Formats: sequence, structure tokens, C-alpha cells
Amino acid sequence: MSTKNSIRLSQACEEMIIYKQAEGLSGHMIADYRVAFKKLQEYFSADPPFDEITLEQLVNFMAWLQNDYWTEPDGVAYRGRFQLSAKSVRNIHTNLSAQRRTLLTST
Repeated sequence: MSTKNSIRLSQACEEMIIYKQAEGLSGHMIADYRVAFKKLQEYFSADPPFDEITLEQLVNFMAWLQNDYWTEPDGVAYRGRFQLSAKSVRNIHTNLSAQRRTLLTST
């Protein structure tokens, strides 16, 4: 159940980017976090309260990334659509796991 002071997923993601920038992470690491958060927000298109996202929903998100998510790279040359590699999915999992713990302990 969300509380009156509950923040939305999009706000939690943006606050984590600011927090990571303040920690002095490289631009490449910040970009990796942005990519992970963008995919998470795409999955939760309704922008739910952060504290209402369940472990089951996060497990379903990871399954969606592995089985149903298709990406099309940016750029001038068309390279087609493809699924994420297992390593990319693991990287997203690692980034989100650390951030959820950080956000839960700071709210």
C-alpha cells in the first residue's frame, strides 16, 4: 500500500541517477543506469508508486527482458531488432538490485 509520501517509479529512477552522479560515477556508468531504468519504466508503463512494486513484478520484468523484449539500436544504419544478450540482462539485474536496496533504506 502506498503512503502519502510515496514516490513514483520515474521519480525514484531519476533520484538514483542524481545520487550516482553525486557519488562521482563515470558517464558510462550513469548511461548504463539510465538504460536499465528506461527499460524498467517501459515495463511499468503506468508509473506506479515505487513502494508498491513487488518482488514478483521484478521477477516478471526480468523474464520479460529475457524472453519478450526486443530492441532496435539507435544510429544511422539499420541493424535490425534483436533480443538482449544474457550478459546485458545480468547487468540490468545487477544495477537494479543495488538501487532498490539503496532506495528502500533511504526512504
